[in-house]
Amino acid sequence: MIAKFLGWNECSFEEYALLCDSFGFNCESSPLFINFMLKKGANLNFLSYRRENNLVGAVCLDNGWLVNDIKNPKRTNMHIPVPAYSILPPFMDGVRVLAPFKSKCVYPSFSGFINTSFHLLSKRKVAYTKDVVNGFSKKSISTMNRKERLFLEDGGSFVDVNKLTPLELFNIYDALFFSRRGVRINQPELNIDFFHECKNNFFGDVTYLNGEPVGVQLLIFSLSKRGFFVDFINIGYDMNINKHSLGSILMWNNLKKAHAYAVNLNVPMYFSFGAMSGAYKTRWCTPQTVGRILTI
Repeated sequence: MIAKFLGWNECSFEEYALLCDSFGFNCESSPLFINFMLKKGANLNFLSYRRENNLVGAVCLDNGWLVNDIKNPKRTNMHIPVPAYSILPPFMDGVRVLAPFKSKCVYPSFSGFINTSFHLLSKRKVAYTKDVVNGFSKKSISTMNRKERLFLEDGGSFVDVNKLTPLELFNIYDALFFSRRGVRINQPELNIDFFHECKNNFFGDVTYLNGEPVGVQLLIFSLSKRGFFVDFINIGYDMNINKHSLGSILMWNNLKKAHAYAVNLNVPMYFSFGAMSGAYKTRWCTPQTVGRILTI
């Protein structure tokens, strides 16, 4: 009732997807990933907003929260590699409305909800990578390029994820994740379905050493009118290899690759490492504060 009073109305997934195409989205709000969740039984609903009889924005909700919000206590957690730290709903520029739902992870530059605070009661930060050209010192760039060169000279190679079948990519990720973490990927059958259905939205390279996969930084992306959004889901690598800094080599190679991709398309790039935590993110990233919707 509050939503309807404030001008919100229920809409279909198809209308939501249309507005995503019109106004843009990121990985958390991607209609492709949301559609996969719906197919697997997620109980999500959609609201749209009109101005002068024109649709100007929409949201996908999960138990009263923006979908894919890591702080939602009743979040539909399907253990699939979709980020949940910074949600960018599809909205027309300049539109500002009251939001009768919850979120603690509103995208840093999103200004569509009047009752959102990026300072008061909001201390959560997301890690966005530094600019590959101007964000790192010359010494750091030289060091990372040297590590990459030595790896290649030692029999290392990079294989684009698009050259692997979805099952090959999942099996490599699962095995190397286990090597690093000591646990397997949750709900493997569900994840294999996700890797198949969303195969065109994985990004980056797998590192090989002497013909064997030894490292993978699992990246997923969305491309929309708002830009090129890349999200670092997790990383796995062979813990028995101490000669090379596989994690740093993977991240540097993939950051350069993502930058080149965005430059080729002439679109802005937003490469997220998720929540701002850990010393390595301080070296690689710049923190940005996400917004919190203040309850009406």
